Amino acid sequence: MHRIHRTAWAGLAIALTLAGTNAASAQNVGAGAGHPFHAILLTTGMTTMSVDPLNARITSSQFASLSNDAVSYGGSGYVAVGRALLGAQAHRSTFGEEGLNNGRTDDLSSAQAAITVGYAIISTEHVSLFPELGVGLGRIEVTLRDRSGAGTASAQPTFDEIAQAPGAESTMTGRHLLYSFGGGADYLVTRRGSSVGVVMGVRAGLAASPNRATWTRNGQAVVAGPDAGAGGPYLRVMVGLGGR
Repeated sequence: MHRIHRTAWAGLAIALTLAGTNAASAQNVGAGAGHPFHAILLTTGMTTMSVDPLNARITSSQFASLSNDAVSYGGSGYVAVGRALLGAQAHRSTFGEEGLNNGRTDDLSSAQAAITVGYAIISTEHVSLFPELGVGLGRIEVTLRDRSGAGTASAQPTFDEIAQAPGAESTMTGRHLLYSFGGGADYLVTRRGSSVGVVMGVRAGLAASPNRATWTRNGQAVVAGPDAGAGGPYLRVMVGLGGR
């Protein structure tokens, strides 16, 4: 997969936020009626993460470098309380499988779940524009496969020992805290006289994992895992239902 320009995505998130902030500044407390709609949404899009710490550990064991960009999918929703938007989201990202002609292949996936808080700085009958903060948990899964099937029998293996001898397949899971900051815009399409309709929206921002991941393999502790997390720039489009 091709590398995605992180600066452009971060810039889009900032642009969404600043656009709403400038509009809100003109009226001090926010533009529009001040009665945002509620929404439940399905999402898809693209995300990236820094895979350099992972690649530094697996390429020395003759595995291909992992891709740093992924397709993501999931769901989110929020309830409007005044101008506040209180919600939750969950997403999964797949980075794809890589391989070499030595019979070794690897792939990477990640998952995120978070509670979110937003503020509708622009709120009209059909449009909501808001910054959004999130806090939750992230998980990354690195799967290593070796056609020869040679594996380590250590009771408490290190990450490098598994990379050197993963057996037919070993999946190592890293769990960590996750924070996100971004902006969003939603548009509600309704029939005349109805308060319920279809919502179409976009989100852009940045997720970060400040603490070191805790690594396991099938419930078994993995020692000395890399300092990697499911954070990075993201861009998502979404569609769902909304209303007041």
